Amino acid sequence: MTMIEVNDEQLSDLVVADLKQSLQGLRQDLEEGRGGIWSYDLKEDRKIIKKHIKALKLVLDYYGGTIDGTE
Repeated sequence: MTMIEVNDEQLSDLVVADLKQSLQGLRQDLEEGRGGIWSYDLKEDRKIIKKHIKALKLVLDYYGGTIDGTE
């Protein structure tokens, strides 16, 4: 096993990058009409996706990561 050390800033950057990637994926799912992620009812699933998008935006705001690709 290889151990790596990261400082707080690097860890925060990793978290923000992962959150942004998750947000982008959910936005793409919503735009392309993909469903069945949390519910087989497409309307319910879209509602849940929108709720998760809103939550990810809130967390990104907390971490200081901007939402649309700029920092």
